[in-house]
Amino acid sequence: MKLMLAWLVLGASFITILYMQTIYPLDIAMGYLSRAQSAGYAEDMANYMKQALPYMPKEGNPVWIFPTTRTDFTLINKDLNTLIERLATVASLPRESSAYAQALNDIRESLSMIVDNVGEAMPYVMLSPINLALLLLWLSSLPIVRRLSRKRGKNQG
Repeated sequence: MKLMLAWLVLGASFITILYMQTIYPLDIAMGYLSRAQSAGYAEDMANYMKQALPYMPKEGNPVWIFPTTRTDFTLINKDLNTLIERLATVASLPRESSAYAQALNDIRESLSMIVDNVGEAMPYVMLSPINLALLLLWLSSLPIVRRLSRKRGKNQG
């Protein structure tokens, strides 16, 4: 029984560590991007977007079967950097102008698409080939743990 409990704790620890290393940083980045969408000024939007960048992978596509451009982090980072540059230009416009408001609305729409793309990529980040192999290894160890638990029980009984 103790061996089975240890096996479960090991699995829970493994999943928690994977979440903290892969999904949680992306979740933080999405939080900053959502804040950028709701910011009222170009400077604030750019600042939130800059804060999101360190939490995102710089390159690569986590979708290893049929990858798409929507889930390519190289392109997502490029789009974010382009929007940050665009916000620097927008910040020079008068805040009361319609061009300023229209540019911010356009950038908000682009950010919405980026947030959707990151959300689409998140499950694939966790289910990378290495992570899947480790998960399968852990699951395949269950019969061994059960046999060892039974042997221990018979030897103690």
